[in-house]
Amino acid sequence: MNIRRAGRKVVKNLHKEYGIYRIGFVNIYGEEDETELDAMNINDLERLWLSLCPEFECKGNSVCYVERVG
Repeated sequence: MNIRRAGRKVVKNLHKEYGIYRIGFVNIYGEEDETELDAMNINDLERLWLSLCPEFECKGNSVCYVERVG
């Protein structure tokens, strides 16, 4: 699924403050992986996620879950 759908009930709209989100995904080799990203809201998280997909070797819609960790 995409990051927006996975984070729908998890990502909060923070003002002047970043939240830390753990994102689980499947890479292009079919392996499960995860990363943590800082974002202020879902738009910020989506922009960052899509910009990092090439580095993580995954597709934008390869997200399994989003958890808030901080």
